Amino acid sequence: SAQAHAKILTQLSSCNTSLAVTVMVPNSLGPAELILHYGTDEQKQDLLPKLATGEHIPCFALTSTDAGSDAGAMVDSGVICQQEYNGKNTLGIRLNWDKRYTTLAPMATLIGLAFKTYDPDGLIGNQSDLGITCALVDSTLNGVSIGRHHHPIGSNFSNGPHQGKDVFIPMSAVIGGQAMIAKGWSMLMESLSLGRGVSLPSLSLAGVELSLKTSLEYALIRKQFKQSLYRFQGVAEKLVPMAADTLTMKAMSNFHLNLLDQGLNPSVSSAILKYHHTELLRTNINHAMDIHGGKTVMLGQRNYLSDIYQVVPIAITVEGANILTRSMIIFGQGLMRCHPFLKEELESLEKKDTVLFNRLLGHHLAHIIGVKIKSFVFAISGGRLAKIPKGVKGFEKNNYQQLATLSASFAFLVEIVLMKFGPKIKFQESVNGLFSDLLIMMYSISVLLKYRQVLDNDFNDLIRWSVQRQVHESQVLLSDICGQLNFSLVFRWIVLPRGVNQPLPSVKLQNKVVNQLINNPNLKDTLTSDVLYAKDSTLDILDQAYTLAVEAEKVYKRVGYVDSYEAIDALLDKQQISIDEHQLLSRLTELRRKILAVDDYEH
Repeated sequence: SAQAHAKILTQLSSCNTSLAVTVMVPNSLGPAELILHYGTDEQKQDLLPKLATGEHIPCFALTSTDAGSDAGAMVDSGVICQQEYNGKNTLGIRLNWDKRYTTLAPMATLIGLAFKTYDPDGLIGNQSDLGITCALVDSTLNGVSIGRHHHPIGSNFSNGPHQGKDVFIPMSAVIGGQAMIAKGWSMLMESLSLGRGVSLPSLSLAGVELSLKTSLEYALIRKQFKQSLYRFQGVAEKLVPMAADTLTMKAMSNFHLNLLDQGLNPSVSSAILKYHHTELLRTNINHAMDIHGGKTVMLGQRNYLSDIYQVVPIAITVEGANILTRSMIIFGQGLMRCHPFLKEELESLEKKDTVLFNRLLGHHLAHIIGVKIKSFVFAISGGRLAKIPKGVKGFEKNNYQQLATLSASFAFLVEIVLMKFGPKIKFQESVNGLFSDLLIMMYSISVLLKYRQVLDNDFNDLIRWSVQRQVHESQVLLSDICGQLNFSLVFRWIVLPRGVNQPLPSVKLQNKVVNQLINNPNLKDTLTSDVLYAKDSTLDILDQAYTLAVEAEKVYKRVGYVDSYEAIDALLDKQQISIDEHQLLSRLTELRRKILAVDDYEH
C-alpha cells in the first residue's frame, strides 16, 4: 500500500537520507513502476522478478544536459531503423543520449530512458517527429558509457551522468512495446504524480519529525541563565510552529496516501505535497539549527541534524523544482482539472459546438454571480451562513466557517483573474504563485480538520494555534491577490469587508502549547512517531536524558538548578534531596554533558 511504502521511507529517512534515497528510487518513478502500469506481459514476467530481488538495479533518466524542468527541450534521440540484432534484421531504435543527475546510474544494470523519437524513413507510419518514448536499455550494450559519479551535496547515494552513442535496441525494449512509442510523456506525467506525493514528502516528513523531536528534547535539557531553552519566548516561537507544521504534514500525507490506496491519482494533491513538505523541511530544519546553536554546526557523529540539513537542496530541486511547481503546476493544473466549466468550455470551442459553449457559458456566468454573493455574505458574517458538518461545535465550528469563507473568496477571485488575463493566465506566474499558496493553505486546514477526528483532546490547543495561523496567512494572501488586480479596493471590499480580521495566535496560546509539547509525552511521541534510532546513539542518549529531565524539573523547581556533581552531592549532604533524586540528577548531568559535547579532530 501507499501507506506502508511511505511509512518505510519516512522511518529510513529519519536514520539516513542516502539509504532512504537508494530505496526510494527503485520503488517510485522508474522501470519497475512503468513496467507495472504499461509493460507488456513479457516485460512483466521477465523483468519484474529480477527488479524485485535486486538482480537488476534500475535507474531512470529524464534530465539531459540541455533540458532540466523543460523535458520537451531534450535533444536525446531515438531513430527508428532496421539493423542486424542477434543475427536477424530487426526493427528497432538507434539511440543517442547525454543524461545527468540520474540516481543509481553508476551501479545500474537496467536504464529506463526517455528520449525523442523520430521515424525519417516512415518505417512505422507517415509521421516523422513522433514525440517522447520510454524504453529499457541494458547498461552493458555497446555504445553505453556509464559509471561516473556526481556527488550530490552532503549525500552519499549513487548518482551520475551517462551517455549513449548509436545504441541499438529492438522494439521489444520499448516499455509497452511498439504500441507505446511516443506515449512516454503521458506515461511519465501519470507515474511522476504518483511518486511525487510519496517519496520526497516522506523524506521531508522524517526530517521535520526529527527536527521537532530533537529540538523539544534539547530545549528542555539545555539550560541557559539557569532556565531551559523552551521557557524563552524566542525559542517557543520556533518550537510551536514546528509542531504545527509536523501535525499538518502528517495530516496531509495521511489524506493523500488514503487517496492513492483507493486507486486514485490526485496529481494536484501530489504537486502540493511535494512543494509543501519540502519547503517546510527547509523551514523547520533551519528552526532546529537555530535552537541547537553551535551543537549542530559542528559535523561529526554527535550531530544528528547535519544529514537532513545537507539534503534539503536535493529535496527542493528534484521531482519538479519548487519554483516551477508553485508558479505553474499547482494552480495551473488545478484550474484545468477542478474548475466546474473551464475545461468543457475549451473543448466545446475546439469542436466549434456553439450550442454547448453557450449553455456552459450561461452556467459559468451564473456561477460567477453565485460565488461573488457567497464570498461577500460569508466574509461579512464570518461564515455563519455556511453549511458545515453536523455535530461540529466550539472552535472547530468556527474553523469550518472560516474555511468556507476562504473557499468562496478563492473561487470568486479565480473568476476575476480568468476574466482579466484569459489564456495568458499561465504566464502570470507571480499571481499563480499567490493562488497556489492560498490553495495550499485551504488544503492544509481541510486535512487538519479531518485528521482531528483521529486525535485526542490533547491536540486541541495545537490545532487551534495551527488553524489561527493558517487563516491569518490566507487572509493576507487574499489581500495580496486583490492588490494585483485593477480596482483592488473593490475586490478587497467583497472578499475582505472586515479586513484581515484573524490575528496571529496569541503569545498566551503559544506559551500554553509549548508547555504541553514539553510536558505531555503523548503529544511529542505522536508527532514524532516515525523517528528511529540505534541503541546508545546520540539520539538514544538525548531521549534518555529527556525522560530524566522531565522528572528532574520537579526537583529543580524545589531546590534550584544545579549543573555539577559537587553541587548535587552538597544537596544530598544537606538532605535537601533524597538518594533517588541524587541518582536522578547525577545521571541527568552525565547524559547532559554527553549531549552538549561536539566532535573534534586532530586534523
